[in-house]
Amino acid sequence: MNFFKKSPFLWAFLISVFFLKINSFEIKGVWVTRWDIYSPQRIEEIVESLSFANVTDVYVQVYGSGYAFFKSKIAPLRYRDFDPLETFVEKAHSRNIRIHAWINLLYMWDRKELTEENSHILNRYPSSVVVDDKNVSLLDYSFEKVKSRNIEGFFISPASEIVKDYLLFLIDEILVNYNVDGIHLDYVRFPGKEFVYDVFIRSDFMEKFLIDPFFLDSDRTKKLFGLKGNGILKSEWEIFPKEELNILIKEIFTLVKTHNPNIKLSCAVFADINVAEDNFHQKWIDWINGSYIDYVLIMAYASSFKVIEKQIEKIQSRTSLSKVVVGLALYNQSIENLTDNYNHLKKYPVLGFCIFSNQSLTEKKGGYSYVGKKIFN
Repeated sequence: MNFFKKSPFLWAFLISVFFLKINSFEIKGVWVTRWDIYSPQRIEEIVESLSFANVTDVYVQVYGSGYAFFKSKIAPLRYRDFDPLETFVEKAHSRNIRIHAWINLLYMWDRKELTEENSHILNRYPSSVVVDDKNVSLLDYSFEKVKSRNIEGFFISPASEIVKDYLLFLIDEILVNYNVDGIHLDYVRFPGKEFVYDVFIRSDFMEKFLIDPFFLDSDRTKKLFGLKGNGILKSEWEIFPKEELNILIKEIFTLVKTHNPNIKLSCAVFADINVAEDNFHQKWIDWINGSYIDYVLIMAYASSFKVIEKQIEKIQSRTSLSKVVVGLALYNQSIENLTDNYNHLKKYPVLGFCIFSNQSLTEKKGGYSYVGKKIFN
């Protein structure tokens, strides 16, 4: 103790190390969208800029709208003259940046006219598209109706065995052929609460409970099972679509870890856990607590840190923040405001922070340098 009294510089050093530790996050990430990886030259520019910004992890979108941005044998290719994922892996690793292959898992198309590519999943398996509570496939909605419902586009069902095999094959292609550090999933959810009546989910439910969920409110069902039994069945139906998503995540996790236990499986999720679960059947808290995902990136895209704080504290009440990366948006706010939000939020014991997106960073003059000095320093 006398030694410490005589050595104030040692105290100062220890205190500085302590604060460095609590503010030094494992992940300092950026999402890179598929629209930004259109040439080898552009990818090299991006990686150089991300290195300048002290980025540790980059999440590169390599499967979106049903198209692959890598050499896939099952999905249609967006580019045939070069391999965006191969180029990104090479350039990122040369700068000691970890690369995660970002996959839009269940969201497959977002335009009025469907693609004519025969190998596209919507043309291969149109029956895999989700169905609403009126027994109408989302594929039969007009594009105007889709957009009026604030739905991004056409989604496929996680309960279809064909869909599962397709997605697992797609991910396996990446794991086998590319030296990625992680698989990053997006759109692991339904487009809305009511889009859970496809034949695959209904069949799974009927196999387990001997009743079609379409008839849970019928007089015949109430008479057959009684009010109490009918209530139990309805409760089971409420959690059933969430379980279908859980099963898919577990299968992907097993595939990834069987290939290489060091490869990380992550997922972009809604920051508000109630909205995620109640509106989209995305109960991602189960994924963390069940240890079949390495971590999540919450899309905390509000421009107010107070909103994000409430979301984080709600999460903290149900699980550890050690598997949570806070995703901050740059498209809807100034870089100064994002930095202010970061400074308010870095007190939480999260795994790190991630910025959406590289495209927005590029549009902000001096954005990479600013991030490197003020956020990822």
